[in-house]
Amino acid sequence: MNNNNKRRTYFISGFFVLLLVLIILAWQTLGTAPFVRTSLSGLTLGSLFFMVAAGLTLIFGLMDVLNFAHGSMFMLGAYMGWQFYTNPTFIFGTAPLWLAFATGVFLLPILKPFLIRLELSESWQNALPRLAYALMVVFLLIGLLGVNIMEMADTAMVAITTTVVSNPLSEIGPQEPISSFWIRPLALFLAGAMTAVGASKPGNKKEYATDENRSRNLIILAFLIITTIILTIFREALPVAVLLMNGNLRFALAILTAVLFGFMFGMVIEITFIRPLYQRHMFSILMTLGLAFVIGEVVHILWSPLAYQMVRPPFFAQPGKAETVWEWFQNGNATLNVFGVTFPTYRLFIIVLGLLMFVSLIILMTKTRMGMIIRAGVQDPEMVEALGINVRQVFTLVFALGVAMAALGGIGAAPFIPVQPLMGDQFLMQGFITVVLGGMGSYIGAFVGAITLGMARAFGDYFALRLSLSPAIAEASTVIIMIIVLLVRPSGLFGKKE
Repeated sequence: MNNNNKRRTYFISGFFVLLLVLIILAWQTLGTAPFVRTSLSGLTLGSLFFMVAAGLTLIFGLMDVLNFAHGSMFMLGAYMGWQFYTNPTFIFGTAPLWLAFATGVFLLPILKPFLIRLELSESWQNALPRLAYALMVVFLLIGLLGVNIMEMADTAMVAITTTVVSNPLSEIGPQEPISSFWIRPLALFLAGAMTAVGASKPGNKKEYATDENRSRNLIILAFLIITTIILTIFREALPVAVLLMNGNLRFALAILTAVLFGFMFGMVIEITFIRPLYQRHMFSILMTLGLAFVIGEVVHILWSPLAYQMVRPPFFAQPGKAETVWEWFQNGNATLNVFGVTFPTYRLFIIVLGLLMFVSLIILMTKTRMGMIIRAGVQDPEMVEALGINVRQVFTLVFALGVAMAALGGIGAAPFIPVQPLMGDQFLMQGFITVVLGGMGSYIGAFVGAITLGMARAFGDYFALRLSLSPAIAEASTVIIMIIVLLVRPSGLFGKKE
């Protein structure tokens, strides 16, 4: 073991020893009940911080893309899940449109091997992408003009608080007839296809593409097309079916909807906006910052700047306190007795969700072939391309996974914190602090950093309230911890020196 590894091991060991000492001191000072309650609150906050930091660890830590729109993607996950759970009219009314566009964009790996082989002059190589993007705008206008998006968004303003709706048809707004609606997903598909053509850079022999996964890509494309057709045909019946579902099942589907939306949205954003700017870091920062503003304004237009509270699913909302976990599983109580402390069961769900995300990320990145390809593609993209693997597809997957994780965090947080346009900004900075504190690209470091910051914030709030201090002191505690760690170890807790 070299000196750097020894110092890193000593520092991490000392850090955990210090945390253990502080935990024991807090336990002795506060007493058992306040300590347990504050610790569980800290774990809840830490899990939320990690849900944001997990995606940033992939995007910022591995791909070196400073994504200032990550908080907005966390917010979009919350809005998509809240909208689906409350009233999915907006989701099913617009899903054929954005899914059709994403399906068109997915033509990129299929078309690119053929397009880059075209014998084109340099002028045509420059002109064709511009023409394709111009046509994309035209098809977008054809597909979106006249869509009653505002009316569909308004359907979720009244929260549904029961597991069964007596008259779900009364909650479903007027829908455009299928005879005139079908042209919209077709136009959006063509817009996505034009995006794929522009991004493939026709005739540019310097581009890399392979036909190795053509069969798999065709199967995925066929699945996306069939799904788009089904959503188009049944866009009126599906919201009614969802509203008649049990609330717990509807919540599970809301989580799935938010994650799938985040993945597709991340894929489209990476291909259209991020990919051309990988070597231009300042431009990528400005791009993601501008994207965050655009997303925020769109949310303001659709749902207004008001804050909405998503109703918790029945499994976490029944009156009474469960004395054991088994009793909670049987009755779905809103609170649970944890070491003599009454604690909300949904907060425990957030803690478990953060742990599951951490374990899943570790398994994906260390125990699967995909994780090996991702790590290799980040460290040595030229060698990976030489092995016949399309590194750009790997980067698209990484970015999409990062956004999907942020969306999962958003829907996980929606029943706990108000759903409003600024909710992502509240967690974005904590996510960046977590990634820097834990070490760039370290999943374990991001998890440890998130839990540390969550506990620091919770105990800071407790002592600030108890000693009548300003809440700003507790808010500053996370930044102070980061500064102290970076002064001692600039690469972070689990980071490695370049």
